[in-house]
This record gives sequence, C-alpha cells and structure tokens, in this order.
Amino acid sequence: MTNIPKRIVQISDIHLFADKDNELLGVNTYQSFHALLDLLKSATTQPDIILLTGDLSQDHSQKAYEYVVEAFNAFAIPTYYVPGNHDDIPFMQSTLPSATIFNTKHILLDPFQLILLDSQKTKAVEGYLARTQLDFLEDCLKKHPEHHAILAFHHQPVSVGATWLDKIGLQNADELWAILAQYPNSHTILFGHVHQEFQTKKNGINCFSTPSTCVQFKRNSVDFALEKLPPAYRWIDLYSDGTLKTGVCRAAHYVGVFEIEAKGY
Repeated sequence: MTNIPKRIVQISDIHLFADKDNELLGVNTYQSFHALLDLLKSATTQPDIILLTGDLSQDHSQKAYEYVVEAFNAFAIPTYYVPGNHDDIPFMQSTLPSATIFNTKHILLDPFQLILLDSQKTKAVEGYLARTQLDFLEDCLKKHPEHHAILAFHHQPVSVGATWLDKIGLQNADELWAILAQYPNSHTILFGHVHQEFQTKKNGINCFSTPSTCVQFKRNSVDFALEKLPPAYRWIDLYSDGTLKTGVCRAAHYVGVFEIEAKGY
C-alpha cells in the first residue's frame, strides 16, 4: 500500500450567470471563479478528483453550465457534481457530462467510497434528501462495508452557528443521521451552501464545508451578512490507512467590491 494520498478538491457555490459581466453582491462571479481556478492550477499537488458541491449557476441558465464544462475540461481531471438549490437539474444533466465531467454518484477510492447525494428540494432554498436518495446511500453502505464512506451533498446537515443559515439547511437531517448510526464505515460529510469554512464532528463523523468561489457569508451571524474573505477551495487527502487530512486554500485577494451593507440576494 502507498503512503501517497488520493487528493479530492471540493469547489462550491460558483453562482455563474449566462452573462459573464454579471455580478453577485459586488463580485463578478465568472472572474472570481477563474481566479480560484488559477490558484488551483498553480498548486504543487494537483487533485485526483474535483468535486463540485452545488449552486454552479445563479440564474438557472444553460450557458452557466457551459462555462463549467469549458473550465474543467481544460483541467482534464475527473470531475463529479451534485446540485444545489440554485441549480437547474435538467440543464445540469444535459450539459455537464463531458470528456472529464461525470454524472456518476458512487466512486470507489480504496479504502474509501464517495457517495454523492441530491439534497435539492423543489422550489425551495432549504434542503431535503428524498427517500430515493436515502435508499441509495444505505445501499452503498451495505454493499461496501469495508470502505470508509464519504458523503457529499449541498445543504449542511449540522448547525454551523449562523441563525439564518441554520434555518435553510438539510430539513430531514435526523433521517440521515439515523441511517449513518447503523454503519460504522460512515466517515465524513462534505457540503457547500454556507459560503464559509466550517468543520465539526458529530457522532464520530467529520463534517466539512468549503467556502464559495464568490461571496462569503459572515460566520456566526444571526442575520444575513458578508465577510471580506477571498474565494477558496477545500482539499481532502485520503490515505491508505483510512485517515483523512484537509484544509482550505484561498486566492490572494477579494475579487470585486465588498458590499458591507448587503442584506441578501
């Protein structure tokens, strides 16, 4: 067995528009996204897998997903995705699968398994894992008990300490945790949605969010507020002995104009 880890890079909450000049709360999301990609390209260690955890589009446009394909085909690294509340699933499914972007929802990375779930609730900001998603999860856990399970979906399944955000997390998180409690191979959950760096552990399971590639939500805030932090991605290194290391890499500068008085979007 090798001591060289498999590296996943998690990128989330890109919020692209069909018009490359459009901004979200003072940030040109296309430019900010590409500033982060430039950072990833310059990294000494390149990922084995790129994972996109939702809200790739802000305006539900097919063009936004075409920009995603263009960007990640240039990396030539296997890339996988799940939808967020802002995403148009039909456009995702018709546009994203490409030479290097795959719709696969179960990936074996011995001794880990990566299980990708859809937490989008129709016409809602909050998240929900449908029965079909929970059944798929349990089937993967049953079939591969020897693999440490890493779950990835958009909405947070734990409190992140921000009152307004915790109201729009995963609404049936209790059902998820009840399933995971039955399987000792449950290891880690990766999510987006909260636009901030966060980590905790619940029932022995790691929980990590990654910041957005555009605007960042202020941590531990009662009401909606932004924090002046540059875009970032999360790296996750998976070792053959079942251990995991992770961290966040940020671009050097905030991309855009910081709207300190922003009240929502």
